[in-house]
Amino acid sequence: MTPQNPRSITVLTGQTLPAGQDPRQFDWRSNRYLCFEVYDGFDAWSGRLQWQEHRKDWPEDGVQADLSKFDELIKLLRPIPREKIYPEFPTEELTRYEPQQQGNGPAPYLKAPKPGHYQDGSDDLASRLLNEAMIYEKVLNNPHPNLASYLGCVVEEGRIVRLALKRYNESIDDRCQRASPDEFTLGQRMACMDQIEAAAEHLHSLGLAHNDISPSNIMFDDDGRPVLIDFDACAPLGDPLAKGGLVTGWKGPIAGEGLEFKQSSAICDKLAIQEIRKYLAEGLE
Repeated sequence: MTPQNPRSITVLTGQTLPAGQDPRQFDWRSNRYLCFEVYDGFDAWSGRLQWQEHRKDWPEDGVQADLSKFDELIKLLRPIPREKIYPEFPTEELTRYEPQQQGNGPAPYLKAPKPGHYQDGSDDLASRLLNEAMIYEKVLNNPHPNLASYLGCVVEEGRIVRLALKRYNESIDDRCQRASPDEFTLGQRMACMDQIEAAAEHLHSLGLAHNDISPSNIMFDDDGRPVLIDFDACAPLGDPLAKGGLVTGWKGPIAGEGLEFKQSSAICDKLAIQEIRKYLAEGLE
């Protein structure tokens, strides 16, 4: 099986914040660089390039529509060994996704590792992908209507290369931006969060916490039901966190400063839901 988009380039602008620097007093126009995450099928590259030198070639952040410079770009980036980004597939423990499962229905979302997070020689990305697959498998065996639907692992040459998930097209943040207050009322917003809270409590009953609940991680399915997605920070309660744990991290590097959890915690989820409720209510003022 090949990815839906065999070649892709994602560009993000990054800044280096010096140790001890107060983000409120930092010039966010300085120390900028472009971070590249590139795929050609299941081959991956990543790297940082100087903002001033390369911005003219890549004027916008995000997934790039123009791939004409693909071959030139990968010469400037580091290739990532497959064994460092893709874990071995444990046949007896996880569900394998086969393309024929799709039938005539919509194509699934194929979640890939983030090459920009790769550190030379580390197999952390492979470990994270395997851990996320294990979490999804547990949810698959203990489903909840407000948790993302997992279809299985895409396997290539004995390794997990993608996670196949049901595709959702609108986040609660998107709906807030699109809909008028009469179309998406306070009562409707709070009812959505009640369902997300129930989903989080279901995770907690399984001994897990999400640890990264944000407006962008709350989507709607085709029936208009809110669904909690993105389990790459989800972990057994009490386990140390490699990602997530910042209750309001979705607000940005300054406004997002707040309580941070170093271990997987149901309290982190509960506080995040409270903050999102406030955010959704403030959007109507």
